[in-house]
Amino acid sequence: MACPCKDLQGEELVRCLAPPPGDYEVHIPVSRDKAVVVNNSIGVGLRTIILDETLPFMNTFTRPLSLDRALALARVGLEELMCRVVEALEKAASSGSVTSKRRLDECRELVDRIKESCRG
Repeated sequence: MACPCKDLQGEELVRCLAPPPGDYEVHIPVSRDKAVVVNNSIGVGLRTIILDETLPFMNTFTRPLSLDRALALARVGLEELMCRVVEALEKAASSGSVTSKRRLDECRELVDRIKESCRG
């Protein structure tokens, strides 16, 4: 089976290789109540956490962001973000995510190339 991510670049590649929303999505704090998140559902977004004294005590809102804006807020480059994305994909796959395992199997060569560039 061919990797559907192999000819993609930038934001499309990030989204294609990102794990699903949840425990293994990429999460980069940018302030006390905001974080850049990356998953295969929204792509790149800004998550805001609102704490309140009444129920439900905490609400989260995630809005899509452009890749350039997300990189600037997170103070990381595209290469570092890609390293975090493939690491999160592998963690999700090894923890039982069927979607992540399938994508990792399809795109193993691409993931390995990205990981190789992360070691430098």
